[in-house]
Amino acid sequence: MEEKQNRSKRLVLLIGILLLTNIMLAALLLMKRDRPGNERRPDRKTMIATFLRDEIGFTQEQLRQYDTLSSRHQENVRKMFENHRASKDKQFKQLVAGNFSDSVISAVADTSATTQRSMEVRMFNHLKRIRMLCTPGQRPRFDSLFVRILNRRGEGKK
Repeated sequence: MEEKQNRSKRLVLLIGILLLTNIMLAALLLMKRDRPGNERRPDRKTMIATFLRDEIGFTQEQLRQYDTLSSRHQENVRKMFENHRASKDKQFKQLVAGNFSDSVISAVADTSATTQRSMEVRMFNHLKRIRMLCTPGQRPRFDSLFVRILNRRGEGKK
């Protein structure tokens, strides 16, 4: 009987702690949403287009060509990530079936590395195509400044 009371007290205490934790988390999320400067950032495509126009000097025609390239690239990358997610499930099943042996881990890691390499090559080729839109006079600015926009990850101007 006494053991049941101790267990009940512990459960009530645990529920109380979880309830307080949830309330604190909800309060933090609401406070974060209301902070100034928390406005929605432009998407990456818009940010890059603005950069190409303002910093590199792209014309409206170049921006239209960039938009076409970017849309095509986004669609390809979306499909690639969907395939990558599906392959992760297969890889985990392969690990389980192989009892997480070192050879199976190595084989799965090699497959994953090949997929990652493919994604990197696709990205570099996309950058190459954007660079090819530049005039010879714009290329030096593109080469020296474009890494800045890639490293921003959606931050505001510094």
